[in-house]
Amino acid sequence: MREPDRSLAVSVLGAGPVGIGIAALTASRGHRVALWSPRGGGTRRIGASIDVHGLLEGRFPVRVAADIGRAVEGADAVVVAVPGHAQQPVLQQLARVLNGQPAVFVAPAASLSPLLLARMLEPRGLDAAVGGLAFPPLAARRLPDGRLWIGALRRRLFLGADGDPARLIRVAEALFGAPVRALPDLLAASLADLSGLADAAQLLAPPDSAQAAMRLLTALSEERQALCAALRVPPRPAGDYFAEIGGLPPLDAARALGQGALALSFQITMAAATNTRLPMTEAALRLLEVIAGTTMRRNPVLAALGEDQLRALIRWGRAA
Repeated sequence: MREPDRSLAVSVLGAGPVGIGIAALTASRGHRVALWSPRGGGTRRIGASIDVHGLLEGRFPVRVAADIGRAVEGADAVVVAVPGHAQQPVLQQLARVLNGQPAVFVAPAASLSPLLLARMLEPRGLDAAVGGLAFPPLAARRLPDGRLWIGALRRRLFLGADGDPARLIRVAEALFGAPVRALPDLLAASLADLSGLADAAQLLAPPDSAQAAMRLLTALSEERQALCAALRVPPRPAGDYFAEIGGLPPLDAARALGQGALALSFQITMAAATNTRLPMTEAALRLLEVIAGTTMRRNPVLAALGEDQLRALIRWGRAA
């Protein structure tokens, strides 16, 4: 592994606004960036560079990779930058092709997805350190002409780790240019991710009512704090999460349904295992199930981790 104060080979997996923004941000800091889109559409209008406006201005070089194997080949660092509900298939592909000793970051650390990746890598014996960021380092959106607008850069980041947190923090600070604070573990990082709860709140609130959505998010966050207390995990304040990026992100109904259900089912599963009551969270998930016309209670990430891993996490949290 090269020293993080030198140019690193970085692979960004995910070509939505946040993924493209992360690619531009890391390239602006002198790193060599490969960008891969899981669906292919996100990189269609990107050639050899990314045109960025807002808090980061300029045109920054990037290599668009045709497949995930080529994207991560020789990478010093890998950043998984897709919404929580879309992370699992990307992580499964990554676990099959990853080689070397890269630092891997999942942003956001939705529903213990980084821990699932770490467990998928174990049979291959890779010395990859896996970290989960409580939130991505920036907020971005596409302009109508295809350019990218970066509206917020996080002043500091929070990271949970599965192996070598000091190394992950050094690499993250070199990539993103913001100080990184260590969280106790990946469980704490996942509980600090509020993106899914915000999506659920916006989907369930009256249209065009940001105040109602924030009130619902506050109620869901208060139940999250009760879960954190049961697990002995210090909660992150909900207000700072969105204040730093100027409020709730624009609503994308398809993303909100998938990511919201993942976040709510994560809290409900952990609450059942700790005998914690979350009535508002239960009601919100039930409403999303009615909207979707299907059950959404089964959390796919926790199901893939298995009951033994879940019990071990809960024992660790209560003993900490």
